Amino acid sequence: MWFSITEAQEDISPKLMIAPHTFELDVFAGETRKERIKVYNQSDVAIPISTRIVDFTAEEESGYMIFDESVSNPSIAARKWIKIENPKFILDPKEVVEVKFSIEVPKDAESGGHYAVILFDATLPDFYFKEDQPKVTPSLGALVMLSVKTLNLEPTAESQKIEIVEFGIPKEQKIKGLEEAITTAFQIIPRVQAASINIVEKSPSGFTLRIKNNDIFHHKLEGKLLISNMFGKKIGEMQIKSTTILPGKIRKFPIEFRPEIPKYLKWLPAWFSNLLVQNASFGSYHAVLGLSEEKEGLVINQTLGFWALPWKLILLFVLITALFIVLRKRIISVFRILLKP
Repeated sequence: MWFSITEAQEDISPKLMIAPHTFELDVFAGETRKERIKVYNQSDVAIPISTRIVDFTAEEESGYMIFDESVSNPSIAARKWIKIENPKFILDPKEVVEVKFSIEVPKDAESGGHYAVILFDATLPDFYFKEDQPKVTPSLGALVMLSVKTLNLEPTAESQKIEIVEFGIPKEQKIKGLEEAITTAFQIIPRVQAASINIVEKSPSGFTLRIKNNDIFHHKLEGKLLISNMFGKKIGEMQIKSTTILPGKIRKFPIEFRPEIPKYLKWLPAWFSNLLVQNASFGSYHAVLGLSEEKEGLVINQTLGFWALPWKLILLFVLITALFIVLRKRIISVFRILLKP
């Protein structure tokens, strides 16, 4: 659902709301469904409403909605299956209208996901707006997400429905030179296969997750990512909110990560303890990804290992230690003089 409003006259502020804003239905070819939507006028003026129906798809990676009316085949185009009982009406101030509509699935409808949106446009007259002002009016959309099932359709194997295209640490956060050197060293050792090596200078600020839906139906995935250190202790947990992936699409899930502050550092100012935890991480870590979909019973797990090597801090410590060793006699002499009564 989306909402856009322009500047109308100061005393007029058209506000619309609909419920529900999503219809997610399993249907069969030849079936007819009756549904209804409530449209609320929350403003103090009457608003003329007109409805229209368009198909939609999603942009790769972002999942951003794209209106698509290029398909005219009635067995595929979901917009042709939806009939609004009263497509034009006027909403009085504070009025609620129940809009009835039917979904008539053709007998030859193709199995899989079909997607349309019912748009409610406010057709406001010119006097609603100030002169020389852009005339953009409220528009609300109710998603209609249909999964056309068949009784004889062989189910796709679970492992093939959802594919993790990428799960890793962004390149800009990794120490590429060191990774390549270690990988090359492993390759010259007989009978040793170099696995993917991930080395970061400090705790990752995020992870890259891209998932492809190979199924003919949409899937709604959610889950979490757990990070643990070499001792198996959890140092962070990120929730992955429920996200829909349309058939044949790849969806990117940006995952931000902030390591938990250990108890022994919580007495420090928050900014300083965060700085220490993010920049002084050292050793091996494991990121365990868990995704699920309750409706289909899908469970997906994947593990990513990485090393944190704060080489700048290590180098600074080595230099300070070396300097102290070289100048220790002078430093001790200075302290003796300062402490001498």
